[in-house]
Amino acid sequence: MEVTALDESNRKVDWFFIYKVPQLSAGANTDKTSGYEYVYYDSSIDQQPTVSNRNILRSPYVLNSDQGALNRTLDSVFNNPDSTTGYILYNDERPGDVPGKDNSALGHTKGVLAFDTATKTGYWLLHSWPKFAEPQAKADPTPKYGQTYLCLSLTFDALEQIATLMIGYQQPQTYLNRVDCLNKKNKTSPLYKLAQAVNPNAPGDSKILDLKTAGGTAFKAIAKNRLWNKDFWNGLVGPALADDMDVETWIRGPIPPVADTDGIHKTFDIKYINLGPLGIHMAWPETHDHAKWGITTHTPWVCVGDINRMISQRKRGGGTVAFQNQTLWQGLSKTDLLLAPPGMTRDQALGLIHATHYDPYDQIGSSPAPKIHAMAHLPPRSGAPLHGRPMPLELEPQRPSGPSSQPRRQSRRKNKGKQSQPTKKR
Repeated sequence: MEVTALDESNRKVDWFFIYKVPQLSAGANTDKTSGYEYVYYDSSIDQQPTVSNRNILRSPYVLNSDQGALNRTLDSVFNNPDSTTGYILYNDERPGDVPGKDNSALGHTKGVLAFDTATKTGYWLLHSWPKFAEPQAKADPTPKYGQTYLCLSLTFDALEQIATLMIGYQQPQTYLNRVDCLNKKNKTSPLYKLAQAVNPNAPGDSKILDLKTAGGTAFKAIAKNRLWNKDFWNGLVGPALADDMDVETWIRGPIPPVADTDGIHKTFDIKYINLGPLGIHMAWPETHDHAKWGITTHTPWVCVGDINRMISQRKRGGGTVAFQNQTLWQGLSKTDLLLAPPGMTRDQALGLIHATHYDPYDQIGSSPAPKIHAMAHLPPRSGAPLHGRPMPLELEPQRPSGPSSQPRRQSRRKNKGKQSQPTKKR
């Protein structure tokens, strides 16, 4: 059987992108959501001859159903697969029904590799949703936070190259793998080897693969392992793409400095997501978001991956896919707010961002704590666009200077046990 990404209408597609919104209460800036709604864009929309028809839209479907691109793509290999069809599931937080204990020495990485040995086709789904996916699951994981998903249709050869990258770099925790189709003649395949085990103590390193989808879309698979022990976004992605970046990830602890290791570019954390500019009345702060995506600020690079921008993540393997797409880049640029939530001017908001990028282990390369308060009056970085709509201004509350202004450490909240959701699956 042919294994490929499928669109919202169950048609073959080269790639698709999904942004799941978090569970939100109704307010002035957002509608109420269940947490399973999502926005959608794919390669077929991107090929529309009329530019005005290339739109990132709210899907009519929800993820906790049998409908939509994500469900149809997974069901195509989970339900009645051919004997030549296989898949590898990986997640640093396995589904609740999967026995065993999570291995924190393995990568902070999530996804699905699906393939068919007869047709030499397959796909790679990267996502940020803990405890997902599970073929026989009766309910979806928690809808509480925002999540991202990118699915690429690939050749079998490209999937083997990605499997090789994962073994040495992303170091995923795999589970419930279906690789019987590789047992007889393909035990030397990197896909077969990936399904067996990975070495969490591989020599520290990072790597970038330049590949193409089955339809010819160029992308970079960027990965690093845990013994590389450097910041993924500052030390690898930003310098590789040669641009400043805005990045949205899960932030629950000390954050690396703004400056990239190349000494030229900078990486900033997104503080607020607003879908209003896309015509979708939904908005939320980064504290409600578990997605892992980023965009460059001057060139149309879009990154979707699975590793956070926190100092603690230096000791975890992980990666991202980077590709250029003008429409998706412009759309995400409109939704990401470098402005903090209400109460600050843009200059003050940038000061706040500087303040939250204090690295106690790198006091020279990061924002010195005694100067944090003064940074609120620095001008914005050169060339950086103002994304989204300005928030209403209020007087800035007095913030103390000194080390006490550093953010408190917070431990990541883990979702234990099964979620009681009304509908089915994965």
